[in-house]
Amino acid sequence: MPSNLKEYCYIVSYLFPGEVDIVWQFGSDECHKQWVTTSDKDHREGFSTCQLSISPMGKALFSGTLDTRVPHDGHIKKAGYCNMKSIRARKSFKREAVLDWTVYTHLVLRVRGDGRSYMLNISTEGYFDLLWNDIYHYVLFTRGGPYWQIAKIPFSKFFLSSKGRVQDKQCPIPLNYISSLGISVGDKINGQFHLEIDYIGLEFDPSHTEIFAYEMYKMPKYIVAT
Repeated sequence: MPSNLKEYCYIVSYLFPGEVDIVWQFGSDECHKQWVTTSDKDHREGFSTCQLSISPMGKALFSGTLDTRVPHDGHIKKAGYCNMKSIRARKSFKREAVLDWTVYTHLVLRVRGDGRSYMLNISTEGYFDLLWNDIYHYVLFTRGGPYWQIAKIPFSKFFLSSKGRVQDKQCPIPLNYISSLGISVGDKINGQFHLEIDYIGLEFDPSHTEIFAYEMYKMPKYIVAT
């Protein structure tokens, strides 16, 4: 039996509906080394700053200051974003690897936010260079306050964009070619932000049968004006 098939069978045999399989359990230096933070200031495109640290509760704390001021360089038109992104997985001889989430239906996060809306970004590995910038997004709403919340988001709700533009032709996420996961903030509200993260995991829900939430209304080619 091929090794990749053995890995698939191993995952399926221990897959229980309603149970969260944790991918990133934050709170340790080892887990934090798997993530990197960036902001517009790092690319000389603005003045926002951010960092990923350990909170007093021993969890990950994505915090910083969002600044929408635009540099007067004559090129930049918009500013104000911060991002945390997982580092690309590697296999032997430092070859790039992908994450296979095919058997799962939901992305699960246990977070404690500040009331802001954050953007979840799932990057995929495209076969052609035209697809290298494909990213699937969905909004993570936080309610603020002292209480933790568990966000359970179906993969069918994520929509496709490329180079920052939402695409007219949408398609489901190729879950067997996940290259990275990111969390961004860019809601155009100046000031400090903080998002405390306990874990990020995956869940299989057999009652969720939706494949893709966005209908394309694609007509056959022989129909006039299509």
